[in-house]
Amino acid sequence: MSFCDDLYLALGYEIGLYDINGNLKEGKDIGFKDVDDIEIGDFTFIRIGDNILSIKGKLSQDACNLVKLYFSFYKNKEAADVLQPLEYILKNDVPKEKLMGKFLNKTTMYIMCPIKYFNIVESIYDGYEAELVKDDEGIYIVKEIENFEEEAESILEELKQEGANNVIIGSGRQVKGDYTIKNSAIHAKTSCLLAKNLGYNEGIFHIDKMILYGIISEGDMSKIDFYLNGGYENFYDVYRDKELINTAEELFRCHLNISEASRRLYLHRNTLLYRIEKIKAITGLDIKKFEEAVVFRTVISIFKLKRK
Repeated sequence: MSFCDDLYLALGYEIGLYDINGNLKEGKDIGFKDVDDIEIGDFTFIRIGDNILSIKGKLSQDACNLVKLYFSFYKNKEAADVLQPLEYILKNDVPKEKLMGKFLNKTTMYIMCPIKYFNIVESIYDGYEAELVKDDEGIYIVKEIENFEEEAESILEELKQEGANNVIIGSGRQVKGDYTIKNSAIHAKTSCLLAKNLGYNEGIFHIDKMILYGIISEGDMSKIDFYLNGGYENFYDVYRDKELINTAEELFRCHLNISEASRRLYLHRNTLLYRIEKIKAITGLDIKKFEEAVVFRTVISIFKLKRK
């Protein structure tokens, strides 16, 4: 709820807050008048700093002074709400409308790593226009990011050089429109948690590439079971076979390129094709084909996210 909404509930009059040029900042557009201090009539106009408050009603002088005092208190509190963007926002229920228009073009990354490496992350961003906030599992970084993957790879490499293992970096989206810094922060950490639940020990994960897994994770398992009914046991046979799962995952990482996957797995091409045919015999899906590979990976992700 905005300042004008709060004041409307208290006074019962429609309220509009304008800048000194007459542009409506919030509330109702009830009419603007530039005044030096207070003007009381059928409408009341109050100047507060670089703002003009228009009130569709007649207030007393004392009431106008109280409104000034309340405005100062409200705006100071609003400023405190975003003084430490992530720390405050994540620990408090800040209404979405109070975050709109703030931190525009900023993006949140979340670095999930052992606490002993937090100081290294802080040193990486020392001197940069970035805000860092810690929690028990990692660090949020808020800044303007041109290329998430390049920046995350650089951080990952530097942490590895310092001996850090099991580092996962997630990212939310850029703040704009009705997508707030809180959305970005939650998405950044959620990307890391989803990756961890999927069995990844390290890597970089943007929320846009984790949408499907988020939907699965939040989905109703009873409804998911309806679609798995009849094929569940077959998929479970593949899920329990580390050799087949590793083969499929490497094939996906190689964008279904058989030659590249066999090279990276140190397998003869025919051996790789044999395993792919074995998966097809068990599940009915030919994971050499894109659409069927998507179905296979989705079902396996359900096992990882829902069957622990």
